[in-house]
Amino acid sequence: MEKLIFFIFLVLPIIFAEAHHVRGEGFTKLFVFGDSYVDTGNSGRQANSWKKPYGITFPGKPAGRFSDGRVFTDYIASWMGIRSPIPYRWRKMGNRVEGFGMNFAYGGTGVFDTLVKAPNMTAQINLFQQVLEYKLYTKRDLNSSIALVSLAGNDYFAYLAGNGTIEFDIFGASDIRSGYSSNSPLMLRDGDDEV
Repeated sequence: MEKLIFFIFLVLPIIFAEAHHVRGEGFTKLFVFGDSYVDTGNSGRQANSWKKPYGITFPGKPAGRFSDGRVFTDYIASWMGIRSPIPYRWRKMGNRVEGFGMNFAYGGTGVFDTLVKAPNMTAQINLFQQVLEYKLYTKRDLNSSIALVSLAGNDYFAYLAGNGTIEFDIFGASDIRSGYSSNSPLMLRDGDDEV
């Protein structure tokens, strides 16, 4: 259990590794991968995040965030001095897509397939790669961007729901790290070096 807690607290501070950038100065784009802690509207309208009470405090009505208010993406974008990036799902709805980056996160997902049928981490990174192939973002955009990665307990819940037990050797700590790290070089190779 201590290893699990250590792993969770080890992953969260990664975003703040570039501490010399005061208030996110110099960063113009935010690319988001992960789960409900950072999803700003990718989950379909059938998801609970599109129903009350979600979104009542911010933005004032249900908008796809799994929160009554802001999610982690909103806080990081605010710290950077930009608006929250557009959810990937909305990229073709006439908005200026390239504005502040893009959010690929889907509530309920993880590194592996979970109980929610939505893109896992590998699929989200593949979507990012497709967006890069469309040349919506320049090398300069990527060099001034931050990648926010959120991994909560969805992989563990899926494991336990699949006849796993509480007594396991951090089932996924090594598997999740290997799944995550096998995707990381792809993001770095594409120029998003602010992981």
